[in-house]
Amino acid sequence: MKAVAIDPSLSNTCLTAFDVSGDRIIVIDSVTITTEKNPNKKIRASSDLIERCVDLYRGSKQFIERYVPDIIFAETPSGSQSASGMKNYGVSCFLLASLPDRCLEVTPHEVKMASVGKKNASKKEMIEWAYEKHPEAPWLIRNDFPLMKQEHMADSIAVMYAGMRTKEFEWLTKIK
Repeated sequence: MKAVAIDPSLSNTCLTAFDVSGDRIIVIDSVTITTEKNPNKKIRASSDLIERCVDLYRGSKQFIERYVPDIIFAETPSGSQSASGMKNYGVSCFLLASLPDRCLEVTPHEVKMASVGKKNASKKEMIEWAYEKHPEAPWLIRNDFPLMKQEHMADSIAVMYAGMRTKEFEWLTKIK
């Protein structure tokens, strides 16, 4: 079975493709789509946001079309305390809604529990867990690009494991 796991956000959306065969889970590929706010003050904020959304949509669509997954797992945002956070929440939800197939959704809490096993896991713990679990993933480890910069791939790997623990996934795999 082919699967894609998504850790969506306005600034860094990561998609990771997996090959799943029984208990064997292998990372095939991973991409992080990065968007940044345009510093040009002459461009409308709404136009800039739309352009960033287009980049996220196109990149996500291309990745999914390349791997043709049997299932897509996605971490859904859990709310926000600020206007900026709410914008990210909305963009993430719309990106997931725009995908060709519905995603099997997991919460940030489920993602941390399925990986590190504690609800307040740090980014460092998440990265270390993912790196140990999947050294075959395309980690960029160089002196000038530390592992900590790859939190998004670590999160998307954890999304996969959280999704596989859901009742919905269990049900889907029983009917195939």
